Amino acid sequence: MANAGTIDEEIVPEGRTSIPEGSPRISAEGIDPELLELPAPAKGRKLATMALMALSVVVALGLLASVRRDVAYFFHPGTPEALGEAVALDPAELEPNSYVSVEGTPMASGTVGYGRILGAGRYRAFPLAGQRNLYVQVPVESDDAARTSSRREFSGRLVTFGDAGGRFGTVRRFLEKKMGMPVSGESYLLLADEPPSSYGGSLGLVALAALAILVNIFLFMRLFRPIRVRKDAKVA
Repeated sequence: MANAGTIDEEIVPEGRTSIPEGSPRISAEGIDPELLELPAPAKGRKLATMALMALSVVVALGLLASVRRDVAYFFHPGTPEALGEAVALDPAELEPNSYVSVEGTPMASGTVGYGRILGAGRYRAFPLAGQRNLYVQVPVESDDAARTSSRREFSGRLVTFGDAGGRFGTVRRFLEKKMGMPVSGESYLLLADEPPSSYGGSLGLVALAALAILVNIFLFMRLFRPIRVRKDAKVA
């Protein structure tokens, strides 16, 4: 085999005195000049691809951040912690994002009904009599069923209005400004009938986001992987 310092001699098979037609010509540096003559990839398209991949990673990271509390609640023990009567609760002892049960009488005068933009479910939220630090959200089949309910015991996910996110921001502002309730971002909201097992879908979102991140990292690595040229190539 010829040294890398030669040019045409590198690819001349033994016993021949000339280069066969169509054979590649390798420079002294081991670079194929025909390869260099190929048009370079469009920079604009490459930048757009990189930007889209980076945006996908950012969106996936944002999704992971948004469901981190849901995932933590999913792994909470399956038995709710009994808090007793609502009138005896000390807000300083309450733990957000926990599975609890509480007893109390709903205040009909402080009840507000609403639905979510995505989904056909209807809900009602109200404070429990004798205190103003804990509110309860319950799913209802109809307004009539909610008005005639004599339910006093509620179990589910305990969160603050601030941690609940923007979806409950409108409810909090309505209770505060329209109904005169002393509710703030630090007030507690019990999402009744939502045990930890009901948040299994959050694990699917985590898996989807993680897959998107891994795929984009792999594509980034392939995009910037250098092309290796072998100097010892032979022609049969």
